Amino acid sequence: MNGTAVGRVENYGYGQMSVKVTIASGKIVGLKVASLTTLESYSQQLEQQVVPILKSEVLQAQGTRISALSGATYTSEAYAYSIQSALDQLHFK
Repeated sequence: MNGTAVGRVENYGYGQMSVKVTIASGKIVGLKVASLTTLESYSQQLEQQVVPILKSEVLQAQGTRISALSGATYTSEAYAYSIQSALDQLHFK
């Protein structure tokens, strides 16, 4: 299974986010924030710190069963939900 899909835009407490997922040989191999709108500069800085950690967790877990990061629960959930919608489009289990 190979392919790329962009998950739906998820609203969360500090803005909106969608994530582009790439699958190759039946594995999640790429995750990239496709769109990000934040309400304030602090949120933008938080995303820059949090997203790489979440990306690492998703790649390791090969799915969205990851722990929300303390202090970034809404961001973590939006990231995971957007990824899950992309995975659903790709019929990835």
